[in-house]
Amino acid sequence: MRRAFPRLVRRPTVVALAVGGLSLTVAAGCSAINPAGKPSPLADTLTGARAQVPTATKKPGGVQPALRVGQFVFYADVPLEPSDPLFRELEDLPERIQRELRLPAGNNIVQVYLFETQDKYESYMRDRFPWLPARRAYFVSDGKRPNAAEDLQVYTWMGEHLRTDLRHELTHAILHTVLAGVPLWLDEGLAGFFEQPPANDGLNPDHLDKLRRGAFAPDLARLEGVKLVADMEKPEYREAWAWVHFCLRGDDRARAALHDYLQQLRTNPAPGPLLPKLRAGVTDPKASLYEHLARQRNPE
Repeated sequence: MRRAFPRLVRRPTVVALAVGGLSLTVAAGCSAINPAGKPSPLADTLTGARAQVPTATKKPGGVQPALRVGQFVFYADVPLEPSDPLFRELEDLPERIQRELRLPAGNNIVQVYLFETQDKYESYMRDRFPWLPARRAYFVSDGKRPNAAEDLQVYTWMGEHLRTDLRHELTHAILHTVLAGVPLWLDEGLAGFFEQPPANDGLNPDHLDKLRRGAFAPDLARLEGVKLVADMEKPEYREAWAWVHFCLRGDDRARAALHDYLQQLRTNPAPGPLLPKLRAGVTDPKASLYEHLARQRNPE
């Protein structure tokens, strides 16, 4: 069995438990949600965290974050290894997103809650968010407290997909620090782009293979009409990624349309659909998307 993320925790048995506990019943992907109420801080229920952040960022009751990495604060129920290369990669993620999307830097703190095993993660999520469908990871945006900055939280577990899931969820968080709103499909499409290792340049080999082998009939108008997390299934995730990759890597006019749309989202949470703006520069977006996907080559 391949050992994923071998240096995140100091105890090797933790990784074996996380990988061995992988269940095929858990749906792939993730979602961003805005809950009806703020869950109590996970750090209050965890033990074994190591303080690596200034005193000013301590949680109530003396519980301290495990690790501060840029604007991300990590909590865990096992010790974390600050020297792991993943943390450097995650620290660079905001700048990568800002440069690619031409967005300003955000300064909100994002709290990341890591569970040692899938069982612990799923038990916690069932208790706090029982209405949510099963996902490997979640981003939670809670801005309902008056006179308080928006709370941004990521929940996941230390499984074999941890690197991808963290890049995905933290992309959601970064977008929500600088945009007034993000349409669900675009939120997931951008997260699918940036969840890839930097060397992949946003190309998702699994999505590309499945889109080429299947009966892919892209319909951006339909995709833009998806409003509920539960309605975002694997085909929707793949199509959202495809449109984003086309806009960012396939056509200069499509890239300009997406950049302009993102600038509108900075102040207007509902600027209307992207498709009419895309058609203004790209005569046949669907045909152009097909051609773009046909030209792609999976990373070696």
